Amino acid sequence: MAVTVREAKKEDAERIIELMVRLKKLNEEFDPLYTVRQDIYDVVKKFVEASMGKENVAMIVAEDQEVIGFVRLEIRSRMFYEPTMEGVITDLYVLPPYRRKGVGKVLIDAAIKELKSRGVYLASAEFPPMNKISVDFYQRRGFKPLLYTFFKEV
Repeated sequence: MAVTVREAKKEDAERIIELMVRLKKLNEEFDPLYTVRQDIYDVVKKFVEASMGKENVAMIVAEDQEVIGFVRLEIRSRMFYEPTMEGVITDLYVLPPYRRKGVGKVLIDAAIKELKSRGVYLASAEFPPMNKISVDFYQRRGFKPLLYTFFKEV
């Protein structure tokens, strides 16, 4: 399989929207607090379109004839800590038939390369902690837990 990665283009938006909706629906399996909204498509559409125009956001797609996965990064300030900038992987999704074939690794490698090109040397990832496949995936790539976020319905 010859997977290539590249920066997302505006014409990729519809496919990225479709994949991101799938990702958000997948997250529903992990906790009721990840129940997606009824208007999820419209919300994701606005989010993806806005992301494509932001200077502090990068979106990279993996292709094998068509877009089969994507990663979205946000560059954020760490005002109290060194290093002062962090690249946060907010979304990573690969279509099921392409999983466990190195596509996620290729996307992470491309994301890290993009961060380094922007002078960012710390990467983190956000995902549901109950997603053990993601936990293992990131740990195999040298990521470690650094911050816990706890929620409580009130």
